[in-house]
Amino acid sequence: MNLTETSILGTKVQRQIYQLVRLYQSCDRICLVERGVSASQGYTLLSLPQEGSLNMNELSEAMGLANSTTTRVVDQLVKKNLVQRREDSEDRRVVRVQLTAQGRELWQTLDTELHDFFDQVMGGIQEDERPVILHALERLTTALAKALGGCCPE
Repeated sequence: MNLTETSILGTKVQRQIYQLVRLYQSCDRICLVERGVSASQGYTLLSLPQEGSLNMNELSEAMGLANSTTTRVVDQLVKKNLVQRREDSEDRRVVRVQLTAQGRELWQTLDTELHDFFDQVMGGIQEDERPVILHALERLTTALAKALGGCCPE
């Protein structure tokens, strides 16, 4: 494949990724806004375990966000009574975040809806194509991360 063909293909891939991201974000927003949470708040909720807790650093790493951003989102979720902060039993300097009963209920609803949605999406793709698509997405993610110099978590 020559440079022009590669460039044309790259442009097509870029457009397809843009479309995919836009559709995915639209779906998420609809699902989350109906429940009174933003996309950031929804992702934060779903990054927490249903039982147990994570400290702020663990939560930030799980989401690929800066601690300051995670703190802001957790503050919003605390105000909505979806999560609570508590001191770590072994180190009082460490703050742990866990779902409240209301947060667990919302977590379950969101998790179920997202699984149902992706079951529907995958149902529109032939079974033998699914592993190929997954492999292509994994390769694309790796190539993008490499091109960015590893600046973004995978």
